Amino acid sequence: MRGKIIKLTGGFYYIKSGDVVLETRARGNFRHTKVEPIVGDDVEFKYEEKTLGYIEKVYPRKNMLTRPKVSNVDLVLIVIPVMEPKYNLVIIDKTIIQAEFEGVDIAIVISKCDLDAKAGENLARIYENSGFETFRVSDKDENIDSLRDFLKGKTVALCGVSGAGKSTITSRILNKDVEVGRVSEKTKRGKHTTRHTEILYNNDIYIFDTPGFSSLTLKIEEDDLKKYFREFKDLSPCKFNNCNHIKEPKCTVKDAVEIGDIEKTRYDNYLYIYNELKEKGEY
Repeated sequence: MRGKIIKLTGGFYYIKSGDVVLETRARGNFRHTKVEPIVGDDVEFKYEEKTLGYIEKVYPRKNMLTRPKVSNVDLVLIVIPVMEPKYNLVIIDKTIIQAEFEGVDIAIVISKCDLDAKAGENLARIYENSGFETFRVSDKDENIDSLRDFLKGKTVALCGVSGAGKSTITSRILNKDVEVGRVSEKTKRGKHTTRHTEILYNNDIYIFDTPGFSSLTLKIEEDDLKKYFREFKDLSPCKFNNCNHIKEPKCTVKDAVEIGDIEKTRYDNYLYIYNELKEKGEY
């Protein structure tokens, strides 16, 4: 039988095959190969009535994300709350870099815009001007229909901190109830609602409902970082071919920041992440 892994928890793999979902385990021989089944994999498995099924083969993947660890993704949808919890744009930009590195398309959702409309507009401007499809949503279902239309036919991985509103957005897109977390009154940080990786779906859209996170470590070289800022790519060449857009003269990226063609917030985060990567490489 063939199907797609839609959930992994406690060592059990749940596979959607046609209209049914079946519980399976992985064959022991997977421990001796480099391929370990993950959520999103298309697999071959054996299943008999009243017995536990076993995965026997993982089909080649279109791609694989490492955080969250999922495969065959069409789009990474990054959710940024305007507040409660407070957003961290360095982590957001690291998430974007990771998705760009893994070759997956990206879109941005600014959530909880009813709490601070001006902050929502500012965040949307930053990412729209940086070349990303961007949506603003609120608890009033604002723009959910246009977001749903955009996601039709796609397998989507939601990313963002706990409490950003991922489960609420998933519920509204799929028109089904998903457990919703709350923000701690004491710390103003999100509480983890999703504790495992799972695909939620309707007839048109597959969504990876993934645990939230508050940190991300990149495994790229600092000199390669510029490749993953898409707004740098359409500019005229800098004077030096190996320009890292830091202190070099006649740098078109720095000129674009100066005149407002590149968002200063994005460039400041580029500098921060570049220096972080450089310091890590020195040890």
